[in-house]
Amino acid sequence: MQQPDNTASAAAIRRDVAELIRPPRRIRASEAAAESMKVVGGDGTIRDWSPDATPYMVEPLDCMGSRLYDAVIFAGPARTGKTNALVDGFVAYKVDCDPGDGLIVQISEEKAREFSKKRIGRMLQNSPALKKRLSPRGHDNNVHDLTFRAGNYLGIKWPSKNVLASSDYQFVLITDFDRLPENIDGEGDAFTLGNKRTTTFGSTGMTLAESSPGREITDPDWRRPDDAPHMAPPTTGILDLFNGGDRRLWYWQCPEKACRRWFTPTMDNFNLKASCAFCPHCGTEVDPRQRRALNLAGRWVPEGCELTIDGELVGERRQTRIASFWMEGPAAGFQSWASLTDKLKRAEETFENTGSQQTLKTVINTDWGRPYLYRRAEVQRSSERLMDRAENTERRTVPRGVRFLTATVDVQGGKDRRFVVQIHGTGVNRERWLIDRFNIREDRGPDNDQPPRAISPATQPEDWGMLTRDVIQRSYRLADGSDRRMPVLAVAVDTGGESGGDGESVTSQAYDWFRRLRKDGLQGRAFLVKGGSSASTNRVRKTWPDNTGRKNRKSRARGDVPLYILGTDMLKDAVAAMMDRDNPGAGYLHVPQWLGRWWYDELTYEVRDPATGKWSRPGKRPNEAFDLLAYDVALSIIMGVEKIDWQAPPPWADEWERNPLIVGEQHAAPVVEPVSPVSAPQKRRRRRVAQPRI
Repeated sequence: MQQPDNTASAAAIRRDVAELIRPPRRIRASEAAAESMKVVGGDGTIRDWSPDATPYMVEPLDCMGSRLYDAVIFAGPARTGKTNALVDGFVAYKVDCDPGDGLIVQISEEKAREFSKKRIGRMLQNSPALKKRLSPRGHDNNVHDLTFRAGNYLGIKWPSKNVLASSDYQFVLITDFDRLPENIDGEGDAFTLGNKRTTTFGSTGMTLAESSPGREITDPDWRRPDDAPHMAPPTTGILDLFNGGDRRLWYWQCPEKACRRWFTPTMDNFNLKASCAFCPHCGTEVDPRQRRALNLAGRWVPEGCELTIDGELVGERRQTRIASFWMEGPAAGFQSWASLTDKLKRAEETFENTGSQQTLKTVINTDWGRPYLYRRAEVQRSSERLMDRAENTERRTVPRGVRFLTATVDVQGGKDRRFVVQIHGTGVNRERWLIDRFNIREDRGPDNDQPPRAISPATQPEDWGMLTRDVIQRSYRLADGSDRRMPVLAVAVDTGGESGGDGESVTSQAYDWFRRLRKDGLQGRAFLVKGGSSASTNRVRKTWPDNTGRKNRKSRARGDVPLYILGTDMLKDAVAAMMDRDNPGAGYLHVPQWLGRWWYDELTYEVRDPATGKWSRPGKRPNEAFDLLAYDVALSIIMGVEKIDWQAPPPWADEWERNPLIVGEQHAAPVVEPVSPVSAPQKRRRRRVAQPRI
């Protein structure tokens, strides 16, 4: 029997050895990418990478291949081609021209796997010059680890202490830097950790960080210094790294022959109404069709330098080994100006309609390439200023303009156990009125004629029945002199409990209360809520908690009760926006004179940290008014109030004369559910497979 030939080929050995001793090609990184790299589109089309498509990426890519710099920082909007050039292009250059070990850092393990398969894998397999550089041994290559004939290694990983520690790499490429954790496993930020990994290689080491800005401006009063015209506003993340480099901005030359001066295509030099850039020197508007030509002739200018009309770069740049670049949305090659203005307009409308700044922040960051300045006039609102605008309304009476009532409940534990209840009235376009505020500390029976009994929401199920009796079934007299009344339409109850105390027991009692409401057909008017992670991008997220498979849990969640997880910081942003509005109308908060100073202090005590975006109490003073209003914003989202067509509202949100909930005092108010009744998720039935007969 003939034995298989396991001997190596002499020609193959010669090729492998030649690959190991092959000297680096002295060629610019952008030229190498144009020669060897293929770009594979999402539709499967394959094309050469062209520097003419994104001419502003040529200089940053060439700086990465230069021994003059230890790091390159690139801040810019989405759809600029930055990742394609600076990550894919530099990998192509290193594989084909100057082999060395490298690491790509994506935002998560899942994204690293996706990036490897969709970007790096497709690029290498469809670029003949690069494919032949891959190791032919199958065990050398997998999703997260690639090895090449020259022996160089490329890891495609995610941010962790293990990934960014111990090993040395000639280059580390960090993508989407501002979406990475600011502190990785207590060791520091990804750029600092990655940069340490390349120091062994001296002037040949390179660290890249690229991202669209994602952090907020930390000082709303900051003004750009006269001697630092390119400086980015104070913020963390990619623009903080940009400020540490030589601060290059992208410049266009005015197409007007009488001007020909250079300017930056930024939001400051963009006419939003006309959807076009303009020259700030002469006012000439730029036709969108001129953008490609202006980009082809565009120039990067470091701080301390300027361009003459003839295009000569004069001046003295900052002395640093970090080349940093920042460009904004109007210059992005794959983003139309009409799209830029349309997205910004819709984000502004969302802010006006909801008070949430999340969409606006995303558009400013990712489409315009700018850091976001949180829209708030004061660091901490003044309770006196809010009291000055208080209105002389009758207590526990529904003012004109209110279409429906909602209640929010906070559960307090410790020594002062109680339900804290706040009643809100909502009108057209989220205009709000504070109707009532009270505590439930004791039970005196349904007719208020029994000896008082102190309540304990964490341990006594019967106490939760008081929410049904005294909140859900509550109604208020209309301010029209009649005996007509408006009932509470829906209630949101916080189930979090106090931290480290009876939290889990409160949650368990809340679940059991909801199950009893379901038996009475009232579940469509009650919503259990709980604050979520401050990093969440969802204002409200519906869940069905189930811990039946876990031990030592007290909340008795069985997957049959819906719990709404709240993005508390974003909801409080919306409340803050209500307080900042000066004139009654859409999104305005009406406050009454009959409430004491204590309530206004509760409403204004919390402070938002512009660096982290989180709301917090400086001390231990009460903040229930602020929390309860945030729950009411969440309740409006759950009920779909933001989507109401006020020209044809649902019956429960109609004017008093047509609203079926409003009846005379002698009549019982009918139940009108604001949303579809909540039911438990249906369990999937196991499909039976017929067994073969033997």
